[in-house]
Amino acid sequence: MYNVAVPHDVAPAHIVHKIKLKSGQSVNKLQESEYSDYFAVLNDGDVMTVTRLEPLLGHTVTLRVSTTFSNGDTQVVAVRVAVKDHQAMLRFLKQEYDASVYENLPAGTELQGLDELEAMGEEDVRYELLGGHSVFALHHVGGIPTLVTRRQLDREAQDLYRLVLRAFDKEGMDMAEAKINVHILDMNDHAPVFTQNMFYFFVPLNVSRFDKIGRVTAHDGDGDKVVYRLAYPSNTFTIVPQTGEIMLIDPPETMVYELELEAFDKRKPTLYSDSLAKAHIEFRYPSDSLFTGESNDIEFDAYPEHAMSKRSAAAKKRVKRGQLRHTKELVFSEADGAVEGKVVFQLEKEIQWETFKIRDDNPWVEVDTNGAVRIKKKWDYEELGPEKTIDFWVTITNNDRNGEYKQNITVFSLI
Repeated sequence: MYNVAVPHDVAPAHIVHKIKLKSGQSVNKLQESEYSDYFAVLNDGDVMTVTRLEPLLGHTVTLRVSTTFSNGDTQVVAVRVAVKDHQAMLRFLKQEYDASVYENLPAGTELQGLDELEAMGEEDVRYELLGGHSVFALHHVGGIPTLVTRRQLDREAQDLYRLVLRAFDKEGMDMAEAKINVHILDMNDHAPVFTQNMFYFFVPLNVSRFDKIGRVTAHDGDGDKVVYRLAYPSNTFTIVPQTGEIMLIDPPETMVYELELEAFDKRKPTLYSDSLAKAHIEFRYPSDSLFTGESNDIEFDAYPEHAMSKRSAAAKKRVKRGQLRHTKELVFSEADGAVEGKVVFQLEKEIQWETFKIRDDNPWVEVDTNGAVRIKKKWDYEELGPEKTIDFWVTITNNDRNGEYKQNITVFSLI
């Protein structure tokens, strides 16, 4: 027996129910009864109204449809029809809902966006969830249905679930359903991972300054943009943050270098690669078989050390004592200098052994040996003088090469 509810004010030719006919089964007729004149049945199994149903409001009528199978067997299909006031028919406010939940949250987390999920029209309503039973659970809070997770979800495994929620009246005659699209929101939970622990690059000695000598790659499981940087600054190489390309910025002083590399994503919170990758860079003569394709009978260990003597001397001249670095200019508001002891910016090291020291005492800022610039005294715009700037010199000492630099820092303070 099939149960179905229909509004009392539907027009004639309204399809009340469709009988699912089996193979070889055909409709014979609608059996006569007290209410059969209000309905008809079509050959394809559609049961429809033929007149208005207002006289049947509040009644439940049973229709019987005779069917015949190709082998001569017969079957009577019963359809119970409850005629209800259309205002009392079960219905959801929307036919389709969009819900969301963040990945990796614990089981029992309630889905967001389902505040208006309650079915209207009846006080005593039973709900049934179709689909997603291993992932979501249906709860009733004060008669209002809510959906919660059964386990932690991984957006990278599946980012969308399509569910159906059905509502039934207490007699089981009336039914309404709504679609629910559950979107799994991305939580930044995958740090970038380098595709290799060690990258090898072999470079001819005649390479030019600012040439790109190779590229490193990392993958982010969340699909975020990966940013690259050297774990320790280098005077010889730099890395393009957006692409991972390693670029020569100064003539090499040795034949072999090994750089440590770090990758991180452009998200909040920022996640950094769990381990550093290394780039092994070897400079070789242009005649090396690696570049010519010919057999190589030159041992790397036999390369004469004096081959780089002129380049090394030139490099050493560039780090002589007293050299100046470019003036650094930064812009802050007065509010940025409100907390004494706060680090407002970080001076960059060009090599890992550098230390910093403010040259002259400054009332507004102080500089740590690691290059952290801290607020010494709360900034006051009116006391900054006519230029409204904080100027100071920093002495940078290269403890590895005994070199010393000076750098002028200008902080523009705005209201």
